[in-house]
Amino acid sequence: METLSVRCNHCGAPLEVAEKTRFVTCQFCHSSLEVKRTDNSIFTEEVAKIAENTGRMAESLEVIELQNELERLDREWGIDQTNHMVQGRTGPRPPGNPIFGLAFTIFFAVVCFGMASSAGSHGTPGIFIMVPIGMGIFALVAGMMGVVKGQERNESESRYQQRRAELTRQLEALKQR
Repeated sequence: METLSVRCNHCGAPLEVAEKTRFVTCQFCHSSLEVKRTDNSIFTEEVAKIAENTGRMAESLEVIELQNELERLDREWGIDQTNHMVQGRTGPRPPGNPIFGLAFTIFFAVVCFGMASSAGSHGTPGIFIMVPIGMGIFALVAGMMGVVKGQERNESESRYQQRRAELTRQLEALKQR
């Protein structure tokens, strides 16, 4: 069996290792070493340093993954917000106040039903009574859909804020280590 001569990279002592050996313990300083080979050299590296470097790399990778997750979450939330913008005269703007929208819906429906009632009491033909009733029903349905959509948006924002806070806490905990 052919042996190779290498030096311990911890204490510098000479070591004789077999050609296929991957790990060795220095007989002088008792360091655990990995035998590494390149095309034109052979050397040793302390296993403890490898483990330490691997641990630091794993922590760095975890930080990068959390930062990427935060960026993805923010990007998706921004896209979601852009998709829900309302086109106004001066450009896109966020949707209006849902309470005002519901109040207007109720007011509009009451006016429509009042018109239908007034038209009915004056002997107006049926079509002129059905149109305001239909408009009132449409307004109520649209108003309820707006309330549901607003609630879904609020829940979505709440989930976004909770997930963002959780990721931020994890990231800060990692950075403090």
